[in-house]
This record gives sequence, C-alpha cells and structure tokens, in this order.
Amino acid sequence: MKKKIVVVLVVVAVIAGVVAGAVAQPYRILPAKIKDVDIWAGGSSRGGPSESKRYYLLVVAGGHNTCWKPWRYNVTRLGNTIFVEVLTLHHRGEPCGMALTYEEKTISLGRCFIPDMKYWVVVNGMVEPFIA
Repeated sequence: MKKKIVVVLVVVAVIAGVVAGAVAQPYRILPAKIKDVDIWAGGSSRGGPSESKRYYLLVVAGGHNTCWKPWRYNVTRLGNTIFVEVLTLHHRGEPCGMALTYEEKTISLGRCFIPDMKYWVVVNGMVEPFIA
C-alpha cells in the first residue's frame, strides 16, 4: 500500500511540475522559417592567409504567425560545416494572425577559413555552400 501511495505522489508531482512549467513560460521556442540566406566576406586580407577576411551570414527569417518575437541563434562549427540554428519566441495562448513576417539579421562566421576551400553553412536544414 505504501508503494502505491509513493508512486501516486511522484506521478502527481511530475504532472504538477509540467503544468506549472507550461503556465510559467509565456513563450514557446520554435525553429524560425528561413526565407533566404546569403554569405559574404568583409574586410581585407592585409597580411595573407593569417589575416584573412571575415565572413558573414545574412539570414532572412520569420515567425509562423504574427505573435513571434525577434529571434536568436546558435552557431556551431564542425570541420568545414557551420550549423546555424535560428529560433523564434512565440506567445502562448494569445490569438495570432496568420501573416508571415520576416526580419534580416547578419551573423558573423569569423575569420578561420582557408582560401579556395569549400565550406557549407546549414541554417535550420537549408544548406548553402561557399568557397572561401
């Protein structure tokens, strides 16, 4: 009998924690809709490969409806592939229009690129190759 009571109490506590977490957070985080990406280089290569150009990624992304807030991103590099995860914050429980709206953001990819080497940038599954 004691085991059943303990199990029931644990289940109730877990459910209460999940419900409280959902209520306490006014936003949910979703992957952004990517409309377009573009890669470009800025700066100059003053001293050769060690002073190489800085590369940038222009991302045009938006929300799934009119209730999204400006987005954030995470950049991870694995060899010649750069992964960019773009996320949006959406209001919970608020009526939203269905219009898609977009914003542009420039993200620095850094300077660590070998000239004439091929690289890939993956933004929320969209793959964009470029040669440094």
